[in-house]
Order: sequence, then C-alpha cells, then structure tokens
Amino acid sequence: MSEQTRGQTQERTLMKKFGIPMIAGAVAGFIASFAIVTVMNRGAFGDLDASREVAMLVAVLYVITGASVLIGAFSPALGSRFLNVEDADELREQKTMLTYSAIGMFALAGALALAALAAPVGPVPATIAVTGFAMMLLLTWFTGKRQEQHMDELMKAVSRDTAATAFYLVFLIGGTWALLGHVGWTAAPKALDWLTMFVVLMLVASFWAAGKRGMLNRR
Repeated sequence: MSEQTRGQTQERTLMKKFGIPMIAGAVAGFIASFAIVTVMNRGAFGDLDASREVAMLVAVLYVITGASVLIGAFSPALGSRFLNVEDADELREQKTMLTYSAIGMFALAGALALAALAAPVGPVPATIAVTGFAMMLLLTWFTGKRQEQHMDELMKAVSRDTAATAFYLVFLIGGTWALLGHVGWTAAPKALDWLTMFVVLMLVASFWAAGKRGMLNRR
C-alpha cells in the first residue's frame, strides 16, 4: 500500500471515528436544546427568565454528556466508536468509574433543573426544590467518592486539576461579572447564575484538565 493510499485510509478512519460522532453529538445537542427551549417558550414551566432558561440548557448538556458516558460503560463496543478511547476493552476496565461519573452528571443536572424550576416563578414548590437539590448534591458527592476509589493516579491528578481550574474560572468569570454589576456597568449575576456557573465551568474545567494532559488527543 502506498503512503498516499495509507494516508487516505487513516484519514477516512479518523473521520469515521471522530467526525461522524461529533456531528451526531452536535445534532443530538441541538435537538435536545431546541426541544427544551420550545417547551419553555410555551410556558409549560411557567414564565422563566433568561437565568432559568440557561440553567435548564446546562442541565440538558449534562444529561447528554452523562448519557454518552453511560452508553460507553454498558456498551463498550458502541461507546468505543464515539468516545476517545483506545478500544472497547478500555471502557470495560473503566465501567464502574464511568457509571458513577454518569450518575453524578445526572444528579448535577437534576439539582440545577430543580433550582431553575423552583417557585415562586417555576412550578416546583420551594420546599421540594430545596430538598431535592440537597439530595442531588449528596448523591453527587457520594458518586464522586466512589468514583475516586476506581481512579488511577492520572485520573486523580486530572480530578484535582479540574477542581482547581473550576475554582479559578468561577472566580475570574463570576468575579468579573459581579464587579461589573457592583459598579453599575451591567446587571449583577443572580443567585441562580452562580449555581449555573459552578456547574458548567466544572465541565469546562474537566475538558481543560484532560486536554492539558493529552487525554483529548486522537487515539
């Protein structure tokens, strides 16, 4: 096989492994986001403001991400086609850790959704929203501790980097926004905006930490 033919074959393989799943993920994200926005615009959840709508969209993002991880955990052959892993065996080895990770993502999504839909504007009574939020956070903490027991040293290092990076991102973005609001240059972030930033910037930080250690490179 010539070098040119080999290169074309590798390019097609990479396109199949990364291009198609990325397109499929983008389409799934668009459809899910469009569906939730349509439902919100029809007033099904009450008269939600922009902060609540953004929180709901971030919750949907976490659900989609968690679902992708869970598929990889329980169907390694399928997951290896769109997750950045060496092969299906890698997913089989990480099944327990990935399962806890997915559950934690679902729990965070549920917590943020409850906050977004809480009374007096949303349809969820405040007592239920606060109680559910606390239970979801407790579940997130529990799954995180269980997940840590199945991590190798590299994953533990990424986890620590994620926590540190998320803190600085919240301080930088949230702090700057709060300062601009304090001096009257823009509207100050609402309480729900802070919760949303905590959740979404943690996801951003996880990708940043993984990328810094080369874990997002094509494999």
